[in-house]
Amino acid sequence: MSTDYSSLLGEIPHLLRARAFSDSISASELFSRTGQALDEQDLHLAEGYVQNLGLAHVYPARVLHLAEAMGVAEALDFDPAAWEAEEQLRSSLHHNVLEQTSEEGSEQLLKLIAAKSAEMAQQAILDSFAHNSQIDETVTNAMVGHVVLAAHCMGLLILSDMDQEQVDHPFALRWSLFNRGRWPIGITGSSYNVF
Repeated sequence: MSTDYSSLLGEIPHLLRARAFSDSISASELFSRTGQALDEQDLHLAEGYVQNLGLAHVYPARVLHLAEAMGVAEALDFDPAAWEAEEQLRSSLHHNVLEQTSEEGSEQLLKLIAAKSAEMAQQAILDSFAHNSQIDETVTNAMVGHVVLAAHCMGLLILSDMDQEQVDHPFALRWSLFNRGRWPIGITGSSYNVF
């Protein structure tokens, strides 16, 4: 019994940090700078993302309009190299998470992060695109889905403590772009498309 208790105490710090991340999503500037020119920090984060993902041939590319962003989002299905690189990172983090926390504890926190990020993404879309006639259910679902996935990956990073060991982890850098009001849509060909 004492071993179980010690194990529970050991996972509390990880769960508390993940909860703090969930709470911090409310302050994120989601979608507030879409379409604007990429500034120096945007470029630094985007370049770090592709380099640390192992895709040195990929470079940041600014997406100008929502219609273009949706076209890029639809084209992501055709870039298996980027998808495979991210999938390997997600799988590795998930394994690390289960070494730090119980499956039940991590699942509850990841559900909380998903719900919070979806809620805040939907509100941000309303705030940033209130007068854009292109916003419909399909577009909204795509944008929310990207935020939820990025927040989920950031949650895995925190629950595994890798956010402290690798501050320039691709998932941390991608979330930072979302947090700065951008939509890092994904990689197509040699471009890392950022709206």
